[in-house]
Amino acid sequence: METVGVAMMITVSEKLLAKLKRVNPSKVRAYAGDDDFRDIAVPTRRKKWSQVIETIEGASWTRVVLLDKSGAELGYVDNTEPARDLEDLGTDGKASKLRSESEWIVKLVITAQRDAMTFRDSEVTNLLRAQGDVVREMSNAMKDLSAIHREQRIAATEAAVIRAQAAAEAAGGNEWKELLEAAPQLLQMLPMLKQLLAPGKSPALKNGA
Repeated sequence: METVGVAMMITVSEKLLAKLKRVNPSKVRAYAGDDDFRDIAVPTRRKKWSQVIETIEGASWTRVVLLDKSGAELGYVDNTEPARDLEDLGTDGKASKLRSESEWIVKLVITAQRDAMTFRDSEVTNLLRAQGDVVREMSNAMKDLSAIHREQRIAATEAAVIRAQAAAEAAGGNEWKELLEAAPQLLQMLPMLKQLLAPGKSPALKNGA
């Protein structure tokens, strides 16, 4: 009874290790199904059987066949542990899940970066457009201000000309008035002036003068 109890406590890994040491195969073939298998080379370094077992348990397996150099079968070990333990031993499902999760995370990061870059480009475009609008409005305002200044200068010049004309007219108005008032006398003296200005003649003086 004690022997049976001890035998039941031996794990598949321990059984596989004992079989490998006893048979000393050149190659190990691990089956996951009838036609689903993979060959595992036996290294020549120390602790080779631990490395072989670690490689075997890196994936689900149902039977391990031990082969010599020519490929002849030297023995085999069946995996008799429950399916739950097999799931714990196998890492293909975990690796696939981790790979899927990693791919999902990478896609999520790429999408986030693309969205951030798109948002940044949109913000930069909007900022540049707003700056362009501000510059355009400032340019138009400067043009309007220049036009206002030009109109003010023209108006000031016209006002100065009008004031100058008014001043000239005001200054020359008395002289014209005096000329108009003296015009009848000048007309009466005009024949006498002609005689005085005629060569070789002298005007006749009235009253013996």
